[in-house]
Amino acid sequence: MTLGWVFLLVLLAGGCSSDPSGQRDPVPGSGGTSGTGGAGGTGGAGGSLENPGTGGALSDASLEDGRMCGSGGCGRFLTGTTGTLDMLFVVDSSRSMQQEQASLALEFPRLMRKLTSGDHNEDGTPEYEPVVDLHLGVVSTNRGAYQRAHEGCSGTGDSGRLLHSPVAAGCERELPAFLTYEAGGDGEQVAQDFACLTQLGTLGCGYEQPLESALQALWPSADSTLQFIAEDSDSMLGRGDRDNAGFLRNDPEGEPATLAIVLVTDEDDCSAFDPMLWAPPSAFLPEDPRIEQPLNLRCFHNRSSLYEIERYHAGFRALHGWTGARVLFAAIVGVPVELVDQAALSNVDWNDTAQREAHYDKILNHPRMIEKIDEVDTENLATSCDTEHGVAYPPRRIVQLARKFGPNSLVQSICGDNLGPPIDIIVRHVVEAPL
Repeated sequence: MTLGWVFLLVLLAGGCSSDPSGQRDPVPGSGGTSGTGGAGGTGGAGGSLENPGTGGALSDASLEDGRMCGSGGCGRFLTGTTGTLDMLFVVDSSRSMQQEQASLALEFPRLMRKLTSGDHNEDGTPEYEPVVDLHLGVVSTNRGAYQRAHEGCSGTGDSGRLLHSPVAAGCERELPAFLTYEAGGDGEQVAQDFACLTQLGTLGCGYEQPLESALQALWPSADSTLQFIAEDSDSMLGRGDRDNAGFLRNDPEGEPATLAIVLVTDEDDCSAFDPMLWAPPSAFLPEDPRIEQPLNLRCFHNRSSLYEIERYHAGFRALHGWTGARVLFAAIVGVPVELVDQAALSNVDWNDTAQREAHYDKILNHPRMIEKIDEVDTENLATSCDTEHGVAYPPRRIVQLARKFGPNSLVQSICGDNLGPPIDIIVRHVVEAPL
């Protein structure tokens, strides 16, 4: 069996948050260092969260002129001879995301052309092998607030279900649970349909849980050792073999596809195992400090209520743990642009552990990446990006997770003028990583 890659692309993106009201989402996804973790689980036949299998590492790779290169050279498609890709976008549907969803949608036609033609420069000459078999799906960051009556947070939210009923103007039609493309198909139509799918609207919960949503979307319900906080038994289990069956191609008897998980949000992850994190002040005893905590700062003040990052590092790898496929984690988040742009990346040898660690240290130690309460607006965190396009907040949990994936990781910024440059860098990272 030819072993491919699992490319875990957590692309936390969409540009910086721009809310016409001048207010943040009701609840941020702040986290910093995480607290007590949840229950572990197995990753199917042969991989567990404690021992997720031979996920592998891109041990000879370095970043060169925006490309992943190494001793094996550049320009080799990372799924080897299979050319298959499963790409899951996890899109923030809270009220600050209208502009960002539209910005993301604009990039899909170009992204599809690059992936399916291999012509990155669009000059008529392919630079790499094209994707020949593609699955595209979208879920939201909305997992509700567990019986808490916050705006947009009713019930268990979408809980990792693939969404396929677009709400954007001109997109009002039912689409399949996930879109498919095969070589020779109509890539432009697929791009248009997927641009519709990712415009989820902005009525979702402000307690963004992108990592938990992605994990629930792909985890099989048959493996109940890993469960999810919910108010009904159906939403406590994974959806990879139920609502979302067929999207993830990880059959150990077949060819494993590249898996790209793309999170799109302007805040940090707030995936929590303690539902009291989202309770209103009236639910607490008088001496409970959470009574005085603004909702927007609950995740910041209660990091011990959040799942440990290792839940996602091990869980995502375990999805393909028994196939030998690899996991690469990328993020487009609220990191200051100058920390992760082309100039910054060109100074990092991605094969050198010390240089890579120094790169992540520089990101996490930057003054704007330190979580602190805003001096003026004391009910919110200070922003990590504040531009004419909107604001974003320090994505520390996301960057910490990327760091765990070592050379199989990439962080980009959503705080530039548009998403074109970070999308270009990530596409090259997908298709030119050496095997």
